[in-house]
Amino acid sequence: MSKPPFSWLSRLISTKTLTLKPTSTSHHHHHYRTFSLLRPISSIPTFKSPLQIRHFCDYNHTEDEMAQALQDLKKKAEMMKHKEREEKRKAGIFVDEAAEEEEDWMGVNPLIEKLEKEEAKGYGMHDKVKWDPSFDDYSDSDSEDDEAEDPQVIEETRKFNLMVERKFNRYQELLKEFATSRTFDDGLKWMKKIDKFEEKHFRLRLEYRVIGELINRFKEATGKDKFLLAQKLNRAMRLVEWKETFDPKDPANYGIIHREELPSAEVVHDGEVEREKSMIEGRIDDSDEEEFDDMKERDDILLEKLNAIDKMLEEKLTALDHTFGRKGKLLEEEIRDLAEERNSLTEKKRRPMYRKGFDAQLIDMNRTCKVTKGGQVIKYTAIIACGNYNGVVGYAKAKGPAIPIALQKAYEKCFQNLHYIDRYEDHTIAHAIQTTYKKTKVYLWPAKTATGMKAGKTVLTILNLAGFKNVKSKVIGSRNPHNTVKALFQALNAIETPKDVQEKFGRTVVESYLL
Repeated sequence: MSKPPFSWLSRLISTKTLTLKPTSTSHHHHHYRTFSLLRPISSIPTFKSPLQIRHFCDYNHTEDEMAQALQDLKKKAEMMKHKEREEKRKAGIFVDEAAEEEEDWMGVNPLIEKLEKEEAKGYGMHDKVKWDPSFDDYSDSDSEDDEAEDPQVIEETRKFNLMVERKFNRYQELLKEFATSRTFDDGLKWMKKIDKFEEKHFRLRLEYRVIGELINRFKEATGKDKFLLAQKLNRAMRLVEWKETFDPKDPANYGIIHREELPSAEVVHDGEVEREKSMIEGRIDDSDEEEFDDMKERDDILLEKLNAIDKMLEEKLTALDHTFGRKGKLLEEEIRDLAEERNSLTEKKRRPMYRKGFDAQLIDMNRTCKVTKGGQVIKYTAIIACGNYNGVVGYAKAKGPAIPIALQKAYEKCFQNLHYIDRYEDHTIAHAIQTTYKKTKVYLWPAKTATGMKAGKTVLTILNLAGFKNVKSKVIGSRNPHNTVKALFQALNAIETPKDVQEKFGRTVVESYLL
């Protein structure tokens, strides 16, 4: 019985495994994935012998045996190739090894293409396109399909891809010219052209340029300089990462606050009682209530109200210049009420924004009661602090007739009053600080790693939101939450960073243990 043609098979398999990807992505045939041509070979009517067919179609071999067989075949092919080269050298023929690598000296590329086409037809596909179930999208919405079929989107995508392809082709041409330049002047000329092209079309952000410069200096530095550059690199990478995550200019980091303003419980109860009375008397029919769906009509009504209030405010402000005593105080109260009414009307049209990645916590809630001729006027005051645990923290104070309204207003305002606090090594403050606000004194001291936070409730909440982990604090005098928050933010904003000290004294700041 004749032996199988190992020389032809070795060339075929070695070429296929080295130049092409496996033809099967199915998970059921993982044990013969290396032999990408075994399945098509089984369909070739060349091997008539049952022994040969069993030899080429038996997939029960282990992976180690198959790998070993492939290695043996490759070694034989390399030996044959090396022998041919030696014979050519002895005969005095020049041997170009690079050209031989590119040359199809086995003559099997046409056969490989033919087998691939037959296999693709067998699976019901065209050319070399193969279906991968992992990329199948089972989305129920047709919006993506409609967008993909939009001719305008297709044209824009085509133009963008064409522009990018032209840029890269031009960039490759410049690099090729620089690599093949024979004189120093030519190389310098092409280098300048490449720099200009990169500056215009592949411009890097300033942060990445600084990081690249630091990396180049870090490669050549030694001793203390290397340690300092490592610290700077670490800090620069953290800053870039933080900036990309919490970029204030990125629309993805914003969202619309859904307003849920609720009146006080007494107002709700009185309104429901009045409504029930009117419905019993037959004065109100739910089906006959008018609802203005037209946005333009709503805006016109709102503008009329605002114009009327503005006119009244102007008249009262001009009258206030010539009014004194008790009448002047009454006029001031009327102006204040009109201003509050105008603000309440404008707030209905406002769409407040919040920032993603921030956490908000309640600092204090206070209830005040003012006794008037008409009865008691109850107001609530809320103080809320927000932070992203990465050095950005803010606070806001707001009032409202009910707790939910006060909380909502404070939550909206706290994102408009943000402060960036520089943290020393991302866990503490750079130096001790003391500030005073009215009758409240706040002391802050840096602490070692793993010391923890030692502070009161108000100070602890704000420092945690700012991302501090090891700080000691003491509040002396008035413990009023509003005064404490004001004094704390004054202290945090007064902390000097090493950069501030360098600019202040004109000297370089380094760690004391490096001296």
